[in-house]
Amino acid sequence: MKNLLVIDTGAGQAHVNWYALFEGMTLRNGEEIKVEVAQYQDIAMTAYSDRSGVQCQLNKAKNPIPESPQTQHRTFRPDFLLVRTITRGLPKQDSRNLLYGFMFAGIPAVNSLESQYMCLERPIVYGQLLQSHRRLGDRFPLIGQTYYPDHTSMIISPPFPAVMKVAHVHAGYGKMRLENHKQFEDFRSVCAVTEHYTTGEEFIDWDFDVRVQKIGRHYRAYKRYSPNWKGNVGNATLIEETEMTPLFQLWIDECATYFGGMDILAIDAVHRASDDRYFILEVNDTAIGLTHDNQAEDSRHIVEVTLDRMNATFCPADTHEALSVPPVRNAPLPPSLSGETPAVYMAPGPASAIPSGRSSILEPLQTETHTHTGASEGESVRGEREKEGETPTAPAPVGVGVGYKMACCIS
Repeated sequence: MKNLLVIDTGAGQAHVNWYALFEGMTLRNGEEIKVEVAQYQDIAMTAYSDRSGVQCQLNKAKNPIPESPQTQHRTFRPDFLLVRTITRGLPKQDSRNLLYGFMFAGIPAVNSLESQYMCLERPIVYGQLLQSHRRLGDRFPLIGQTYYPDHTSMIISPPFPAVMKVAHVHAGYGKMRLENHKQFEDFRSVCAVTEHYTTGEEFIDWDFDVRVQKIGRHYRAYKRYSPNWKGNVGNATLIEETEMTPLFQLWIDECATYFGGMDILAIDAVHRASDDRYFILEVNDTAIGLTHDNQAEDSRHIVEVTLDRMNATFCPADTHEALSVPPVRNAPLPPSLSGETPAVYMAPGPASAIPSGRSSILEPLQTETHTHTGASEGESVRGEREKEGETPTAPAPVGVGVGYKMACCIS
């Protein structure tokens, strides 16, 4: 039996019942999977260098999933982790010491603990984005940014209007819009009483922003309209699922290779109407928010990729079959479809380990498939890669989802 610990949060979104989603699941070798679910704040742990590994005391949850083990205290020794919450947020939301303990013991995870560690700080992630921009050019349109280690270096400001961001936090926290040098000087004086770094970038007068999401081999793209200049703040946000274009997939596949590979991630970009240009702002990793209407399906996709990674870890003889989303740089673009392009694209890959009695991890969802036979923009990009000595992968069938509109907020 292998023990899977899901580190989740119910803050700002409905509970996902991971106990039910993993119920009956087994590895390829027939081993059962025992699941426990807890928030970081409910975990006490000790890690050992011998085979004892990590011993966790999971406290009773404040808002437990009904009829689940969360209604009581329990002891658990995890063999694998699925992390669906931020490790570090506001000052009282800091669980880095627990992350370090799991890394100390070498516990495998989705996303990998190494990638989660590297994603803790904004400048490290931006450094990866900048390398991609330098290599891919205009196909990877990254917003320009300035880094200030402390207030003493804040001499030259970004172009105005500017957006200043303090430290690592996301979800609209620590951000200010400045219109002129006087406001920049005031902001600099505030930074003088903190110990944090600051980044600055030009404010883009955008008409909508875009979130491109990847979970394993499943893709989605959304447009988000908001009256707030911070697009992810407020309840008046309108989100619509939109076409998953070859350009969007190029972005997300590129970012999925960062820090050894990430299975769960999303890119945020803004669109400027005046010149029809996109600007990539940031990458979000394992704790990406799921839209309400797609939460059930996307949660099953997360189960699927977790099973793939567990099989790759604990069933090494089947690694080449179980690992459906290898971190390969310069992944090929998806084929363009004739007619209406789907909102959801499914990359090629084998099925996950499915327990006896369940024919599909997505049951009872139904998916249509289409095979592309014509030329596309993706083929021209693949031709460029052939010149560089890379071997492109042939197009494969894609799954088609249905676009829709809803009112919600992606964190």
